[in-house]
Amino acid sequence: MTATALMQTALLLGLYVALAGSYGLSYAIARLHGAGRFPPVPLIIYGLHGASAIFIVAWSPLQAGWKGLLVASSAAFFAIPPIAWQFLEHTHQTEVSK
Repeated sequence: MTATALMQTALLLGLYVALAGSYGLSYAIARLHGAGRFPPVPLIIYGLHGASAIFIVAWSPLQAGWKGLLVASSAAFFAIPPIAWQFLEHTHQTEVSK
């Protein structure tokens, strides 16, 4: 990997992580404001996250194992905010009923 390719890949991975975090944050904000299970803005951000993952997998000189990890992580990132939200709702309902 050349120095230029390393910097480009690092920037793309930074974008990948920033979009993943933005998806989770926007999901929580949307649910706090009463949006449904799949609010539109977080889905758009997740779509951009997925596009960045596809671009990294198709373009970057990373080895296949790292690319597989990115694909698996992207699939997991989609499920994490709804699962965390359900857990928080369950936890707070349990506290209220005590």
